[in-house]
Amino acid sequence: MFTLLFAAACTSESAAPVVNDALDDAEAATGVPRDLLAATAWAMSRLDQREGELNRENGVGVMNLREDGAYPSLAEGARLAGVGEGEATDELGANLLAGAALLAARAEFEAARTGEPVDSLEEWFPVVAAFSGADDPLVAGGFADQVYDALQRGLVLTTDSGELVEIEAQPMMWRRELARGSGLANKWVPASSSNYTDGSRASVDRVVIHTTQGSYSGTVSWLQNPASSVSAHYVVRSSDGEITHMVQEEDTAWHAGHWDTNARSIGIEHEGYVDDPGKWYTDAMYRASAALTRDICDRYGIPKDRAHVIAHAEVPGCSNPGGGGAGCHTDPGGGWDWTYYMSLVTGSGSGSGSLGGTGLADGHFGGHFKAALSASSIGASDTCEGELEGAASGGQLYLNGTCRLAKNPEASGDTKVTWTGTASGDKLTGTMVADGRSVSWSGTINADGSVAAKFNGSKEVGGDVGVLGYDVELSAKP
Repeated sequence: MFTLLFAAACTSESAAPVVNDALDDAEAATGVPRDLLAATAWAMSRLDQREGELNRENGVGVMNLREDGAYPSLAEGARLAGVGEGEATDELGANLLAGAALLAARAEFEAARTGEPVDSLEEWFPVVAAFSGADDPLVAGGFADQVYDALQRGLVLTTDSGELVEIEAQPMMWRRELARGSGLANKWVPASSSNYTDGSRASVDRVVIHTTQGSYSGTVSWLQNPASSVSAHYVVRSSDGEITHMVQEEDTAWHAGHWDTNARSIGIEHEGYVDDPGKWYTDAMYRASAALTRDICDRYGIPKDRAHVIAHAEVPGCSNPGGGGAGCHTDPGGGWDWTYYMSLVTGSGSGSGSLGGTGLADGHFGGHFKAALSASSIGASDTCEGELEGAASGGQLYLNGTCRLAKNPEASGDTKVTWTGTASGDKLTGTMVADGRSVSWSGTINADGSVAAKFNGSKEVGGDVGVLGYDVELSAKP
């Protein structure tokens, strides 16, 4: 009986495991679970060191450590990790280690408070919530929810250098079901009453699209701070499209930098950075935001067109050409896919757009595959099929499962099968790995968001197999 072997396809050499090695080293040094650390860094920065550049929250690096001394503090994290502040600012590995050291110290505090060690993921939840640095428990819990959503569904990420970073899906029966995103607000977290104008508005005829230039939890926290003097009606999360409602629509939020626009509009903030749209402007965020905008337009009788759904950059008030309000803002920037977004707002979209803005929706995926196999050396043939589980994020699909040869399942045992793919419009291309060997595959993203592929080929394997022939079918859906 032959074992299941898929011949290796010609693939480019993967990038050096800088992030994976740093995550492993930080876990070994601090005891913080590797995937928990990866998910926290992903929620903070999408694993982007940003070359030591400070963001609006005075945070730096993949762990968004605060240079102004607020928690999570860069100085304290560097001290606990035994690295220099300059290292933690400039080097990804040192920044991760400093963040992990802060998490470990907070876990010790939590263990002392409760009298129980912090072992399970459930027990780490308040530690992660505290790491947000938010004083409001709703904001802190919202940040931890984002981290745990990533852990619960699993993620596969490709860094700017081409390194593949995997966060394995973790079963968490103690958590609520993941929010799937209805286009309506998932939670109410009121902005500071000092940051908007009370009043029952009779007329609204604009929706203004913004980018936060920071993290979701940090933005929600900032809009609660009376010193910020800014607010928005809604904030949308990049990873899954979660929506936080912060100012009642009848009240005037201070979001546009132009009073007349504020008085007649609803402001929607979107997590991310103008200069990094591919990493932050996800399909999940486009879809949730567009559903919200469509709902607003329907309720107020606002035309669903670009004259009434506008960018912050198009708001009057800036002395420079192009607008942007009093602050001359440029968001959401040239990377925002207006064609795709408005097709979703009007309901004319076919389910595909440019990335970010592919038809591959972020979230959990499940599916099935079947492979018909033949071995030339012994004239044997068999089939192997099984179920797949995984997730999509930012145009990347990751699925895994196992299968057994149908004719002799006990002899063959379970074979692990992994699929990775990258979306471009309504197409997917990637690699399937089984029994340690890989082949390339391609498939389509259907209008309902499901994925389908059918491909075949043959490879010279040698040994008892000779030429291995394969005919493979895949189907998966969110």
